[in-house]
Amino acid sequence: MAWDKETELKLRQVIKDSGVALLKENLVQGTWGNTAIRLDEDHMLVTPTGLDYISLTPEDMPVVQISDPSVWSDGKKPTSERKIHAAIMQARPEINATIHSHPLFCSIMASARIPLPVMSAEMEKLVGGECRVGAYGLPGTKKLKEGTVAAMQGRNACFMANHGVFCAGKDMDEAFEIIRIMEKSCYEYIKECTLKATGETTYSDELLFDYFVSQFDEKGKKIKVGKKVDVAKVTDADNK
Repeated sequence: MAWDKETELKLRQVIKDSGVALLKENLVQGTWGNTAIRLDEDHMLVTPTGLDYISLTPEDMPVVQISDPSVWSDGKKPTSERKIHAAIMQARPEINATIHSHPLFCSIMASARIPLPVMSAEMEKLVGGECRVGAYGLPGTKKLKEGTVAAMQGRNACFMANHGVFCAGKDMDEAFEIIRIMEKSCYEYIKECTLKATGETTYSDELLFDYFVSQFDEKGKKIKVGKKVDVAKVTDADNK
């Protein structure tokens, strides 16, 4: 292994701090999500699976082989999504840090499987263009990995269909800037779409919820275009 122990210890702390920062900035829920940082050309540190970010220690981070993510040493059992982190780092030598997480508004876009257009000059600079949606696949599967890698071509972020967002940067600071701008941009896009659809001038999460509910009938079926429904009636039926 080409890296020195001092560098490894420093990067272990970076992984630890990244998990805490995701929680503090409301960019992840519970133990969901995972991060990785490159050690050298063929090795990376990743977060272990299913452990709380607050109680996680730098020593818990396993070292994973990028060319063969089934090979790992030290620390706890690595995240099942390590294959995606490894595939991105293997395909793109300039990428040294990756984040997979489930921020609220990014998750809405991922669940809707809607690409995000460029919302600002900052998003254009950091992401590299519109944010695409990777093909759906179950967690830890080859299909999810391949879909994510394809959607990340020429981009520093993508949505994982029905799953969340994946971001990559030259270091962890840049990866965080990318996930922050992604969540902000998703919020702005959802806000614009909600106001346009409802004809209202002031956005709120309640407005979004009410509009969403209004698109379905009492049986949960999508209403045909042009047909309206009483939101209160549908909500009341759901509560019975």
